[in-house]
Amino acid sequence: MNNKCKKIIGVTLAAVTLGATFALAGCNNGAYKGDAITDYVSVEGAGLSNGGFAVEQGNFVYFINGSEDYTASNTYGEAVKGALMRISKTDLASGNYANVKTVVPMLFVAQNFESGIYIYGDYVYYATPTTDKNMSGEVENTWIDFKRAKLDGTEAPMSDYYFRLSSNSANYRFVEEDGVVYCLYEEDGALKSYDTKDKVSRTLVKNAKSSFFYDKNDLTNPNVYYTMSVVVDADSDYSTTATYDQLYCVNAAARVESVDKNAASYTVKGGKTYDFDADYLKEQNDEAKKEGGEATYDLADYTTYPYVNLGELVLDGIGSNAQKATQFNGDKTKAVTPDGYNYTVSSYQNGGVYFTRTEVAKTSSDAESTKLYYLADEDSVNAETWDVVSGNASDKIDVVALDSSTVSSAVFTVVDGAHNYYYVANETLYKSEGGATPVAMTRKEVSSVTLWKTEGDYLYYYKANTEGNGNDLTRINVKGSAQDYNVLLQDEKTEYQPMTLAGIQWNSSWYKPEIFGTKVLYSNEQAFGSVSYNYIYAANLPQTQAEIKAINEKYEAVQEAIDEYSDNTELQDVMTYYFRTGKTTAYDAVKDLYDEDSEQKYFQEFVDKFSATTDKLEKENYFFDLVGKMTEDDIEAIDEAWVNSLRSEEEEEEEDTGLETWAIVLIVVGSVLVVAAAVTVPLCIVLAKKKAKAKAAEETVNAYKRKQIDTTDDKSIDVYADEATEATETTEETTEVVETTETTETEESAESADSEEKKDE
Repeated sequence: MNNKCKKIIGVTLAAVTLGATFALAGCNNGAYKGDAITDYVSVEGAGLSNGGFAVEQGNFVYFINGSEDYTASNTYGEAVKGALMRISKTDLASGNYANVKTVVPMLFVAQNFESGIYIYGDYVYYATPTTDKNMSGEVENTWIDFKRAKLDGTEAPMSDYYFRLSSNSANYRFVEEDGVVYCLYEEDGALKSYDTKDKVSRTLVKNAKSSFFYDKNDLTNPNVYYTMSVVVDADSDYSTTATYDQLYCVNAAARVESVDKNAASYTVKGGKTYDFDADYLKEQNDEAKKEGGEATYDLADYTTYPYVNLGELVLDGIGSNAQKATQFNGDKTKAVTPDGYNYTVSSYQNGGVYFTRTEVAKTSSDAESTKLYYLADEDSVNAETWDVVSGNASDKIDVVALDSSTVSSAVFTVVDGAHNYYYVANETLYKSEGGATPVAMTRKEVSSVTLWKTEGDYLYYYKANTEGNGNDLTRINVKGSAQDYNVLLQDEKTEYQPMTLAGIQWNSSWYKPEIFGTKVLYSNEQAFGSVSYNYIYAANLPQTQAEIKAINEKYEAVQEAIDEYSDNTELQDVMTYYFRTGKTTAYDAVKDLYDEDSEQKYFQEFVDKFSATTDKLEKENYFFDLVGKMTEDDIEAIDEAWVNSLRSEEEEEEEDTGLETWAIVLIVVGSVLVVAAAVTVPLCIVLAKKKAKAKAAEETVNAYKRKQIDTTDDKSIDVYADEATEATETTEETTEVVETTETTETEESAESADSEEKKDE
């Protein structure tokens, strides 16, 4: 670290307390020993917004404290970044963001950012990198352990785990069904369910034709949709795959009721029985053994059978032509198309499945394949009279859009049974309500955006931030009429105009933001210097678009005030430093390097605007601010980044002497080598003395500061004090020492500073 950094950070850097709620004191019945959280109040039921990085439960919001790398140390009790913390809803609403408490000091850093933490009752369920080591002594942190911890601290996280996966990006969901928490997860292409009550994992589906589709809106929904191929004569040497397929839904609580190894059959609880030719399976095993392999089928284990599916058939694509029915089909006699259907799931949300279907004997003029359909759970999975074959022609299947390709990235809602959706075409945002003619909500204003979700009266969407890192965040009211969105008629009305929250830069490679009342929480990818630290920030999210506009105008006023000095980027840097930190500490330490009659004056005028009675400017924490805690290393790195953004003695010396230019010119021009020697040597001697004197003075200042503020032995000293009086006193003391030092010989100053530095070390 350079002298400039030492000089400033020596004054500003503070010791950071990890503040972990738990203390590692050994193991207790498979759990770490923890300290009780005295103000915890037991809560029943599932948390709100389960599955993201932040969950509301009772009077608190629990959140993952920033985006940490899964390779970081996961020693229990030491984790800060990436640990689970909490803040009261009152403190969050009032902006008292520092009043947080660590709940689980472990890493919550599974690499599937579509699924995070889940709270059911008094427990949080999560995935964390394993701390086990391989034979080479390396931590196997690409593996993840699935655990739970009690929120009151009396039963800290399990030292073991429910189960473990080799991929830290595996799909998973913690869901609840009939009072039991299950973990749905995918492993080796199969969908499985871990029962946290019985401590057993069950295979639900193997060899599905499609991916598995979890509820997009409610991550606690225990149902999953998928398609399966139909295998004719699956237990013979003549097995074939039918041209049609089937749509299924399976519940996390599904299980096999019985297995008959003698008959090679298994029965799904409350569902179908699948049986296979036991003799054929045994013959296959014998053939495999003869060839030196292992048996393919274990007749006592249904998961080795030719077909494994505990799901419920929702739609059967079988046609009415002479296709051989199988044990996997419904009632073929009620087929509604000659050759059958193939299904493609689009998404599972709003209480039902969105899908397209194509006729097996599709012609180029067939419009069937372009439609987007919707089938509600209550009309199929949860209906006793539903017919899986004739249901294809049922009025229960809604046509949502005539051309699914135009709405492939749309956001869908169901309001009073009517299907609404929002989509982008030709850089314009449209809404379609109940089949009515789509309404343009913007005019050529939407480009390269991703529609996110609707919440309340608003649609949220985002795009890459053009002025920083990550993504921005925009919302628009969806309740307006065509006239409300007409820009020629809007005048000053802002409620139906899109509003982007000023300054937001959320981490595009982590979880999406979370909204709690009038606050939006997000992982901040805003850079400090050239590095983004991705801690959690809270931004104000007012009730109306007009309020967002007013906040944005305040933010823009600050940027305009800084932009006035676009011809002096160093002055802009120090102004930005003050706006973002609300401090002048680093600037005060190098203030003399800025011109007193211009730069110092302009900076002070800028600072004064933040306390003005009219046209007052607001600091960054008015718009958004850190929630939670930073690590000691990150605080130091951020301070150093600010230091490096300010002017240094070295820069001033180079500007004054122009040594590098003269040296290059005199060396290159060979005809004046003698002159070069005569001129360059004296200049170097003078500059060396000047730099030695400056370095000695600076080191003496550092030595003096180390005497005044030494946190090595006394960690209770607050070296981060922001009060103006403390900053002034420190500056005055520093100035006095520099003046005194300059009256001594350079060699003595340097020797003294060296001596003090060695003592300090």
